[in-house]
Amino acid sequence: MAIFPTFESVLLQIAKALGANSQMNSKSKTKFKDVDMEMDNLSTTWERILADIADALGLDEGAKKDLISNVADDYLLHKRVELEVYSSKASQRKIVWHYLARIIIPALARHTVFWQTESKMDEGMPSGRFWYLPAVDSPIEPTQLLLPVPQVLNWLIDLIQDTNTSIANNLENDLKIHDGHGTVLKNLYNWENAKSTPEVSSINNLFPDEVNIQFCGCFEPDEKSSQFEQALGFIEKKGLSYDDLQHEIDINCEDLKRILKSECSVAEQQDFVRRLKVRYQAPSSKVIRMRLLIARAIQEGYQQLVKFLTPKVDKLSFDLNENKTLQLVELYNYVYNLTFDAHIQKGFLGQHAENKYFEEQLPSFFRYDLLRLFTSDNEHDIPWSTLDRINSIFSRSGEEDILDNIFPTTEHESEKMHKIVKEEGDYLNDFFFRRDMLIDKLKKNKSPFKQLQSIDDFEVVYGARIIHMNQYSNPNIGDMIVERLKSLESNPTETMKRILFELEIHLILNKLGSKTEEKVSALLDEAKHCDDFEFSKANILRYEALHYIAQNKLKEAKKNLDLAIDECKKKYSFGTFRGWLARDAFALVIANQKLIPNNHEKYFRDMYYWGVLKRETNIYDVSRDLHEYFWKTLYKCYPNYQPQFSDCSNDIEKFSRDFAECIKNEHSIELVLKKHKALKNKQLKYPQADSIILLMMKMNYELLRKLNYNKQMVPTDIVKEISDVCNRMIQGIRKVIELWPEIVNVSDFKEQTPLMFAANTKDYQTVKTLLKANADPNKQDFRGRTALHAAAASRCWKSASFLLEYGCDAAIAGPEGSTALHTAIRMGEIAIVELLIEKRPELLKIKDSKGILPEQLARKIATDPFAYELLNQFLKSEDRSVVSLDTYKKVLEFF
Repeated sequence: MAIFPTFESVLLQIAKALGANSQMNSKSKTKFKDVDMEMDNLSTTWERILADIADALGLDEGAKKDLISNVADDYLLHKRVELEVYSSKASQRKIVWHYLARIIIPALARHTVFWQTESKMDEGMPSGRFWYLPAVDSPIEPTQLLLPVPQVLNWLIDLIQDTNTSIANNLENDLKIHDGHGTVLKNLYNWENAKSTPEVSSINNLFPDEVNIQFCGCFEPDEKSSQFEQALGFIEKKGLSYDDLQHEIDINCEDLKRILKSECSVAEQQDFVRRLKVRYQAPSSKVIRMRLLIARAIQEGYQQLVKFLTPKVDKLSFDLNENKTLQLVELYNYVYNLTFDAHIQKGFLGQHAENKYFEEQLPSFFRYDLLRLFTSDNEHDIPWSTLDRINSIFSRSGEEDILDNIFPTTEHESEKMHKIVKEEGDYLNDFFFRRDMLIDKLKKNKSPFKQLQSIDDFEVVYGARIIHMNQYSNPNIGDMIVERLKSLESNPTETMKRILFELEIHLILNKLGSKTEEKVSALLDEAKHCDDFEFSKANILRYEALHYIAQNKLKEAKKNLDLAIDECKKKYSFGTFRGWLARDAFALVIANQKLIPNNHEKYFRDMYYWGVLKRETNIYDVSRDLHEYFWKTLYKCYPNYQPQFSDCSNDIEKFSRDFAECIKNEHSIELVLKKHKALKNKQLKYPQADSIILLMMKMNYELLRKLNYNKQMVPTDIVKEISDVCNRMIQGIRKVIELWPEIVNVSDFKEQTPLMFAANTKDYQTVKTLLKANADPNKQDFRGRTALHAAAASRCWKSASFLLEYGCDAAIAGPEGSTALHTAIRMGEIAIVELLIEKRPELLKIKDSKGILPEQLARKIATDPFAYELLNQFLKSEDRSVVSLDTYKKVLEFF
């Protein structure tokens, strides 16, 4: 039982290591980690966590923007993988191991190159190693592993140039710490010897801005004598050898020997002094805190990884084969250095040249395997993508918990990795060739049974199902493939693959026949008794849900789909399958029900975040599409069951027919209403939840809108005929309103009422009819808009006048805190602006949510060409008419 990490879970781990976002409770963290929050809250939480991380690192605004930009890039990279990964039988250790090695570590290393190139994050630190990563004390004959916090402390103590006891005493005296327990000294000892990882609060308390630290080990030359001579004296006093110094100031050993013997140019002397000044400068308290915080965050992460990946290994072990986490460190070093080299060598030629150079330096086992995600696809002759590779590794039986080396520890292992990649690539190329040959022969219907019998490889036969079965001219090929698979399957995994394929044939690809129910029942039973059931439970639950739908057991089907989604959330990763399950569950729950955004957002959220929705959309539009999808596609019943239909379709069809007949023949509407009295005060049972009258209004208004838009392409007589029919229908709707006053305040799924629609369409006669029938003029839709907002937006003076006459509250704030006066000003509708000021002068003093008064808004639009152009573009995007800048200047004259 293991799932691919969400990016949100990674973000939480980073925040925790930095001591950021501590105000979130455990329930909120779990919901965020599982992407199980309301979408607005999820977005807000993202912003808050990123802001907390930036604050913890002390980043300025520019660095914050870079952080957010890089995190956004990494999120998209992560999502690209997450949507295609199937965790199969792999252990959580194995999943995390490959996730870090193939995605997180390389991405972080490449980002850091550009962070450090553009910032001064490392200024003053030893240049020969990554101070924030675990590192051995010597690359040639290592004796110990140095963790990040001890490395930073060694740097700091060297600059202070005093004993730990003296440093601790000075800090205690300066900060007035008199606990008598030697806490500061104990902390320094434990941190320096990696006995414990410092708490964030301890770092902040020990090195506040006001602390006064005396740095006696810094290089601060004066002007009294040669700075170069002072530099040589400083090095001698420090006792630094050539080898030591080249790791401190990034000058190679041979050049250092010349410089220290004064056998160098003046320019070299000046460069040497400059480098020494930077390396041995006195850091501020802020810099000390930042470096210790970064070091403790990475050290904490390192220690947790060692414990998780290799629980029996000591965190200070520097054996790469034993301490797997150090392989990730080596991978980071390698990718960072190669990226940096590519930037130096080819950066001036552009990103493409830089990336190409990076790729060309990679050995084959990195280029075609581990780092495939960071190389271009078009030049590879290895037949797999990163996602294919990960899924293949996760599905291997007998290797569920094996952590293969990802970084070669010897030359022999490097050769072995190269050989494995080549052999597996050759095997896969051969597999694809044999599979495609089989598919081609089956398409041509050349002795398909004989062709299938000649193949003894289960995977090749199974691969023949990848194309749609309707591409095979012989409709029996699917059954032939199944029979051949049965004879070849030799383990539970293969059995489950065959069962799932059979279920797909019966429930999705083929029409439901008289024996389908019996066959599906038998297959579901076989699946539940298969040893691989646990790993494919989500798939089986989905097929069982389709089975229940075909039996008209919709409640049971919904329960199964919810259980399948839970499997994807908590047990195993199935990529986009989670999104498709959510789509079917969403379609099912609104098949005969109003959309309730708060209740149904969980399905929409999973569709959105798990790759089903390919464009920007909203839950309202999606619900409409899914209602149609359910009844046209998802719902199929077995032949011996009574077919079901949408509850609302019967009501709509019968009322529309009777209503149209009545209008056409000019019969009394009362008889129609008596026949359909059950619809008098009810929302129709479908996502939009219109009343029957609101639906009729929408249909006629939309038809008139389209007719007006296309009238140049439609013959005049047809335009007139359709317009006449629509107008007669609307007149009939007004009569229904008079006879059924109970229906006037029944809103749809967006809380929109008939009054709002009539006002928005400039149908002032229907507005008046609705108001006479006691329509509530103060109702607000889901965005807070009223009918008066709609009248102002549609530029309908008569509708606005009627609404004011019937006592609407003009001060009600809609979107962004705007009153109808704000809306009228934005539309540049002089008549309505004048009407509102005359009838409701108090509106002049009401500010919107940004604190803008109507007069200020009018002045901004009338005097700022950019604001005017921006507003014009927005109105056009909303299919609203626009007016000239002169009109807005006339609006301003009312203030």
